[in-house]
Amino acid sequence: MKNKLITIGIVLLFLVGLALVFINPIEDFLLKRSAKQLDISNYSTEQLQQNNDKEVADADFEFEEVQSLSIQDVLRAQASTENYPVIGSMYVPSVEMQLPILKGVSNDALAVGAGTMKPDQKLGEGNYSLAAHYIEGRDVLFGPLYRAKVGDAIFVTDGSQIYEYKINNKNVILSTDTHVINDQADKKMLTLITCANSGVDRLAVEAEFVNSKPFDKANANWGQ
Repeated sequence: MKNKLITIGIVLLFLVGLALVFINPIEDFLLKRSAKQLDISNYSTEQLQQNNDKEVADADFEFEEVQSLSIQDVLRAQASTENYPVIGSMYVPSVEMQLPILKGVSNDALAVGAGTMKPDQKLGEGNYSLAAHYIEGRDVLFGPLYRAKVGDAIFVTDGSQIYEYKINNKNVILSTDTHVINDQADKKMLTLITCANSGVDRLAVEAEFVNSKPFDKANANWGQ
């Protein structure tokens, strides 16, 4: 009986160890799969606009309340991707980062892409601000932003127009420095926010507006 219990214990430890080894690759695979499922090519311009026009009360803009991303969050997200309020897409060619944009920063929204940080923001106007998770050492969600450099291009689309921005500032800021997402007089900007230093601080990537033009979904070359 004692030998049997020892054997069971060894098997359980082996299974736990196996799970720990593979949990990160599995999570990364699921995150990348959900990003593809929510790709802008799967939505009509009308659907994207309808999602953007939904009542503000239906979305969550409390970034301070966002919790660390868990495997449970990722698994739950896989089961209901069709219900997410996708309103656009973003692409950073230099780091090969492409993500869906969703309305608000609920835990569910940030388990699959980037979320809008203010209720009434509009692309090409004011300071369009997006947030997403960062998982240290992994190239998913906003992780690639750590490799982005000043001067890199960022393309954002709502399915109708494509907006090009150029990174002009990249800094680690305090989590209390929420003013970075405020509009600035006579400036058209894009601000991307994610965690830094194990969630204590924030990485803020700021980009200036360059131009906009019609987005051709049939030949989505992102202005290249």
